Amino acid sequence: MAQLPKLEERTLLRSFERALDFAPDKVALADRDASSTYAQAFQRSLSLAGALARLGCRENSPAALMLDNSLDFVHAWLGMGLTGVVEVPVNTAYKGDFLAHILRDSGVETLLAEAHYLDRVKAIAGQVPSLKKVVVRGSLEGVSAAGLRLLPWAELEDSAPATPARREPGDLFAYMYTSGTTGLSKGVLIPEAQAYTYASREDQDLPTHEDRILVALPLFHLAGQWYGVYQSIIHRASCVVEPGFSPSAYWEVVRRQGITVTVMLGAMAEMLQQQPASPEDRDNPLRLAVMAPLASDFATFERRFGLRVAAVYGMSEIGAVMNGPPGTVVGGEAGFARDGYELRLVGPDGTDVGEGEVGELWVRPLVPHTVMAGYHNLPEATAAATQGGWIHTGDAFRRDAEGRYFFTDRMKDALRRRGENISSFEVEKVVNSHPSVLESAVVGVPSALGEDEIKAVIVLRAGFGADPVGITEHLIERLPYFMVPRYIAFVPALPKTPTQKVQKNLLRSQDTADEIWDREAAGIILKRSGRAERREEAK
Repeated sequence: MAQLPKLEERTLLRSFERALDFAPDKVALADRDASSTYAQAFQRSLSLAGALARLGCRENSPAALMLDNSLDFVHAWLGMGLTGVVEVPVNTAYKGDFLAHILRDSGVETLLAEAHYLDRVKAIAGQVPSLKKVVVRGSLEGVSAAGLRLLPWAELEDSAPATPARREPGDLFAYMYTSGTTGLSKGVLIPEAQAYTYASREDQDLPTHEDRILVALPLFHLAGQWYGVYQSIIHRASCVVEPGFSPSAYWEVVRRQGITVTVMLGAMAEMLQQQPASPEDRDNPLRLAVMAPLASDFATFERRFGLRVAAVYGMSEIGAVMNGPPGTVVGGEAGFARDGYELRLVGPDGTDVGEGEVGELWVRPLVPHTVMAGYHNLPEATAAATQGGWIHTGDAFRRDAEGRYFFTDRMKDALRRRGENISSFEVEKVVNSHPSVLESAVVGVPSALGEDEIKAVIVLRAGFGADPVGITEHLIERLPYFMVPRYIAFVPALPKTPTQKVQKNLLRSQDTADEIWDREAAGIILKRSGRAERREEAK
């Protein structure tokens, strides 16, 4: 197993140069319509960068991408990265104030966008005085936008290639906007070396240059862009970009494209598990699925599809600070600490917690420029999150005797009931294991005892009716008595940010559903022994 290169080698240009030296004629990138070798991808990316330079996109200045997954997205991003233009990827679900905030806060003058997102851009253009030009991928026929210069994607074609910029590891690479669940998104300032270190698995055995890596996650997200495309370049592998994730078509893509490695969300694995079983399930070339978080039954997933699963944990502010080898994974783990980072689990009093105890994860880089440089235009938020060289993640973890880390909750979402600390994340996993439940969110609501009562807000699968008693009985069999929710609410959908994070602050009110079922009012009382007693029966 190799190690990551020296700090000065951790830039996009140096990783591309190593790939070009290794195999310039090897297929680097492919989608459903086209492919390009490493040499072709390098030239194509620099050609797009040359055209963007003519439009005023300069080194160290930001430009935004609001594009669907495609090689055009990849080449545009690579061209920007190779010439030092700071990328601002925009979630394609953004609209209204979400979209206006990111474009305004980043100060972009140029946006590359799909034609079918133009109406959203036009609607908020008056709120973004810096935005002047929109390069449109798709038809511009009959389209205009007051105050904006609209240019066809063809303007970027066949331009003289730009000269790559020899960047330093600490130079600004991207603004990655977090999806705030209670406030405006913050622009995380990403140095070159942080993006590289997040993307690299050089401290693990896979992938290698022989692999074909599938990206089915959106490229505006760092898991798709960096842990997919950038990782492929670092490892001199081949990368296949899909428009999106389709549970019914996933294994056909894997077989047809010869996919051997991928990264996926745990929810994607859950959806694949729900597909009808087939004798061909194990007949596929995929050998590694890096998963964050782990699926609830990843071991069955491994056996059914004949592959290995590995854990990883990261976030925009800190990069990927945990990973681990496949084949040794334990349920619920997020991996081991990576070399180059110091990790602490800290209690409310600011002291380290013991083995098996829950504390907030603090991260300190041992290699410069491998975590964020701060939040864009937010010095107070930067100071609050980075104290004494430690980044306070807001995530709660515990660590076992072997050094594995287990995510338990967001600190602000943790609950306390009957003197016990409770992870909403862990309760949600058990709620979601009921066959009628599509997804859920667990929150605390005020208790007469001054602690939390637990409420589960549930979205049912199609075809299932609300059965709070049946769900509660399911939970009683699987949870400690103090973790079983008192309240159950059924809703058509959970409120989410455009990046699909549940807005739990909106769920804590008791007015989130037409009807809330109260377990105790229904007469189901839980005893410390774990037994349930019905009041009607007890009389």
